[in-house]
Amino acid sequence: MDKDKLSKKEESYIAPCGVYCGACDGYLGKSSKLATELFRIIDGFNIIDLGPLGLGTDQKKIKSFMKILKKLSKGIACSGCNTGGCWNPMCGMKTCAKEKNYLTCAECDTFPCQPSEEDRKKPLANKAAMLELITRRYGNWNIENLKRIKEVGYKKFIEEMQEKV
Repeated sequence: MDKDKLSKKEESYIAPCGVYCGACDGYLGKSSKLATELFRIIDGFNIIDLGPLGLGTDQKKIKSFMKILKKLSKGIACSGCNTGGCWNPMCGMKTCAKEKNYLTCAECDTFPCQPSEEDRKKPLANKAAMLELITRRYGNWNIENLKRIKEVGYKKFIEEMQEKV
């Protein structure tokens, strides 16, 4: 693999699990901007008071949603899993990759890890269970990314993904 040829910025594009951070709204900084705009629009229409009448929506639910939007609007852009932006600092895959001096699971001979039933009880800390959880969440495309990295290397994979983004 050609990870030694990557810049720090390029390393930040790929999470150990194969998620391509370089396409993520959180990484690109779009999420907080969009949440800010949506909050402004909804707040401007006074949906908290009018929502129950016009939308048939519970006022408590609207207030809860507005709190979530407010928090999202204050968020900062994620720097990517490999450069400290991981939402789960205890991520088993990130820890495992770091211990083995890998950028991603694509470099590992045992990829993809298979979790045991015991592993599944604590998926956030266990590498195999976390990979399984993320793979379900992303419809297996993170695994396809890792396979592609094995095939063409990091540099080529990043080039291909940046064209898509």
